[in-house]
Amino acid sequence: MEKIKAIVYLPIKPEVAKRLNLPVKLPILAEDLLLVTDQNNIPIDVILRGLAEQYKVEKSEYWKSYLLYFLYEKFKILINETQFVEAEQILKRAKELQEDYRYHFYNAILQAKLANYDLAEIELKQSLALNPNFSLAYYELGNVLFAKKDYDEAMEAYTKAYQSDPNFLLPLLKIGDIYMELGQLSDAEVIYRSIIQKLETRELSAEGIRFEPMPEAYLRLGVVYNLRQQYERAEEIFKKGLAISKKPEIMYNLAYTLTKLGKHFEAYNILLELAKQYETPEVLNELGILQRRLGLYEEAYETFERVQEDFPENFERIQFFVGKKHYNDEFENEMKKSEEILEKIQFPFEEALETIIQSTDDNGEIIIEEFIKLLNIEPVLKDVNNASTDYFPYILAGIYIAGTEPIIMEKNATKITLTTMGAGLPLACSTAILRLYQHILSGDKNVDHIIEDIHNEIEEIHFLFSTKLISLLESPLDDFFDTDGSDYETFTVNLFKAIGYQPSKDEILQIKDEILRKTASFILEIMANT
Repeated sequence: MEKIKAIVYLPIKPEVAKRLNLPVKLPILAEDLLLVTDQNNIPIDVILRGLAEQYKVEKSEYWKSYLLYFLYEKFKILINETQFVEAEQILKRAKELQEDYRYHFYNAILQAKLANYDLAEIELKQSLALNPNFSLAYYELGNVLFAKKDYDEAMEAYTKAYQSDPNFLLPLLKIGDIYMELGQLSDAEVIYRSIIQKLETRELSAEGIRFEPMPEAYLRLGVVYNLRQQYERAEEIFKKGLAISKKPEIMYNLAYTLTKLGKHFEAYNILLELAKQYETPEVLNELGILQRRLGLYEEAYETFERVQEDFPENFERIQFFVGKKHYNDEFENEMKKSEEILEKIQFPFEEALETIIQSTDDNGEIIIEEFIKLLNIEPVLKDVNNASTDYFPYILAGIYIAGTEPIIMEKNATKITLTTMGAGLPLACSTAILRLYQHILSGDKNVDHIIEDIHNEIEEIHFLFSTKLISLLESPLDDFFDTDGSDYETFTVNLFKAIGYQPSKDEILQIKDEILRKTASFILEIMANT
C-alpha cells in the first residue's frame, strides 16, 4: 500500500484565492510548508504536490479540477522555457486524470512547438470537436495552418476565432499578417486600422470593454505605410505605438522611417538608445550608418568594428574616413585625371575659398572649430527641412579644396553642411551636388545616368527630395533661367537642370540667380575640359 504523505491545509485569503484560482484551504505537504513564504507567490510545484497528494486521499471532482488546472499551468511554464520533454510528461499526467478538449489543445501546442504541424492540426480539430466555441483553439489552428502556408484555411480559422469572441483581437492581427504575406497591403491596412480603432474607441470603454494594449498593431500598420513609402503616416503610427510600449521593433522601424524623412538626428538618438539595450548586428549597423552620415566617423568606426563579420563592406568603408586605409591605395581614382583641369579653372567664390583655406589642414580637410571661429556662427547640428544657399559657397569650396580625394570631399561637404544648415534636406542636397561633381570629375557627362546612379543614396537621406531629383529624367531642363534659387532644394534641382541642359556661355549669363550662375559656369567649364 502506497504511503500517504502528511498534508496540512493552508488558509488562503478569499481575494487571493479567487485571483490565483486556489481553494480557500490549500492542501500543502507538511515538508513543503517552509517553502510558502508569501500567499501571493506560492511555488507552483508546491501547489501541484499538495493537490496530487490530496487527490490520492479524496478522488473528488473538486480536487481533480484544481489539479488539472495547475498541471496545465505548469505545462505552459515548461513550454515557455522550451522544456518540451518535461512538458510532455505533465501532459501525460493530465491525460490520465481526464482526457478532454484541454488535453488535445495543449498537446497541439506541444506538437506545434516541435514543428509536427500535421499532428497539431489533428489535435486542435479534436479539441474543437469537443468544444466548438473554443476561440483560442481556432486561433492556434490558424497559427498551425499559417505555418503550413495554408492561408485560405488559416484565414477561416482566424475568422472563426474572432467570431467566437469579438473581444479577442489577436486573430484579426493574424488575418492582417496573411494579407501582408500575400502582398495585399490595402486589405492588411484595413484590418490593422480596425484593430487600432477598437483599441482607441471610447464608446467600447464606456461599455466596460477593456482591450489589452496591442502595440503590435501599430507596428504592423507602420510597416504597411513604410512599404508604400508613406513615411509621414508611418511616423505618426509608430510614435503612437511607442507611447503604448517601447518595443524594440517599433523603435527600429521608426528610425528607418525618420531617416527617409530626413530626420537623422532624431533617428540617431532612437538607435543610440536601442543599441544600449539590444546590441544586435542590425541595430548596430544602422547606428553606424547614421553616425557616418552625421560626420561622427570615429564613433562609426567603433560601431562597425563590432559588426565587421556581419557587415564587412561597411567596416571596410569607414576605415577610409578614419585614416586606417587610403582610397588611392585600394581603388583606381578616376578623378585623378582632372587634377590639372581644376588647377587651371578659377574657383567662382574667392572669399569663401579663402575662409576654407584658413580652416583646413595640410590635406585639405576642414577643421570645423576653426571654420566656426572664422565665421563666428553657432553650429546648427539639427534636422531641418529647408535652408537658403547663403552658405553654399563654403560647401563648394570645401569640396574643391579637397582636390580629387573623394573621402576628404565627402567629409568636408558633410561637416560644413551640418554646421551651417543642418541635417535632413540640406544634407541630401549637398550629397547630391557632391556626387554630381565627383561624376563629372570622373568624366561622366550624362546627367540622366548620374541621377540614376545616385538616386538610391539620396533616397536613404531624404525620400521626398530624391523623388524630385528622379523626376528630372522626365521633366524639361530649360526652366531654370529665371527661377529664384535662394532655396537650397530649388537651387540643387536647378543646378542639375543646368548641367543637363548645358547652356552656352551667352545663355549662362542669362541665369538670374548669381550663385547658380557661378556654380553652373564652374562645373560646365570642368565638363568642357574633361
